[in-house]
Amino acid sequence: MTTDRIKVGIYVPLSIDQFSPATAWNTIRLLESIGLECYYPSDLTSCGMEMYHLGERETAKRLGEQMIDMYEDCHFVVSCSSAAVVYMQLQFGKLFHNTTKHNSYRQFIDKCLDLSDFLVNVVHYAPTASFPHCVAYLDHCTTLRNYHCVSHPDTPGLTKEPRALLSSVQGLKLVEMAQADVCCGYGGLFANEFTPISDSLAKRKIDHALSMNAEYIVSTEPSCLLNLQSYIDKRNIPLKCLYIADVLWSENDIQ
Repeated sequence: MTTDRIKVGIYVPLSIDQFSPATAWNTIRLLESIGLECYYPSDLTSCGMEMYHLGERETAKRLGEQMIDMYEDCHFVVSCSSAAVVYMQLQFGKLFHNTTKHNSYRQFIDKCLDLSDFLVNVVHYAPTASFPHCVAYLDHCTTLRNYHCVSHPDTPGLTKEPRALLSSVQGLKLVEMAQADVCCGYGGLFANEFTPISDSLAKRKIDHALSMNAEYIVSTEPSCLLNLQSYIDKRNIPLKCLYIADVLWSENDIQ
């Protein structure tokens, strides 16, 4: 696909904005390196997912309206969070169906994609990065079960695309964890309200990664990675979590 004059809006979730801003830059540089025009709205806040799940539907609706309006002139909206895309695919219809935003939200959903979905199925990106490490891929639960992909919109789930990208990175050894479809323990507020259970799930996931001699855990969902990295850091475990763009950006020097 010719990428000239394609304007791509970048959606950066709060977990990256507040805790890993370099990841957002890596995503932008990656997309710019293949000739895309990237747009990042300076007044971006949230897609409203957190408020929606807290029951604050009016606030979620207002934030959703901002999202739709901010990216109106973009050909695509690429999200650094697969969970955010799933939320918008599943819940924007409930918020905006038969409202003044009905047509706008449908157009927005059609052009809003997870980064790996966009790279594989829209621009057919071939990774140029080198990453000579053992990587365990982490499936995000909702993405695994509910994401509607460009290549198979009627069969939910985003699994092949991120794995295909990682498998094409020079020197990278991709390994699969046992119980890949089991939660890592994040689950939004679940990690805060049920910390012992969350920690036990995080430990299980990390133990699976270590059993495969993984050096890194990589995913399309930064909130899960943030939760696991917190558990890892508290216990000085020799493992690091990375968002997929951090691996794909070939000029990124990861220690």
